[in-house]
Amino acid sequence: MEIKKIVILLIVVFIPFSLFLFSDISQYKQIGNTHFYLLPNEMGIESFLYHDGGEEGVFYPINHKGTVHDIYWNQQYIIIKCSEQKEENWYLMRNIKDYNYPKFMIQHFLNENDYKRVLDSLGISEKNMEHTDGTIPWSLHL
Repeated sequence: MEIKKIVILLIVVFIPFSLFLFSDISQYKQIGNTHFYLLPNEMGIESFLYHDGGEEGVFYPINHKGTVHDIYWNQQYIIIKCSEQKEENWYLMRNIKDYNYPKFMIQHFLNENDYKRVLDSLGISEKNMEHTDGTIPWSLHL
């Protein structure tokens, strides 16, 4: 009877420990069906945009100032809105589906008027794009 209790205890402890040890516990959010992802900083508080490097677990940072709080995308473009302290930043880049990092043409706007003027000239509207915020849910990958 005592051996049966020990075996059950080992199973109850070993299985969850194995799942924890051999699983990929990470935080990230894929942006639609693009190769762009939001990943958190070391503290897990702020989120930043990365591009999938083509290999599992390889992400390349996209150069932007501040924490991402809004992302818009369609087949052609990715828009990110970031905040750094009280400063707002807007970024526009092509929605690249291949892995030719770092060949991104990133346009950085320091004011909303310039940002909207470029969107108008390209015929882009946030209303016609997919949208997500900058939050990143926890996920467990077995």
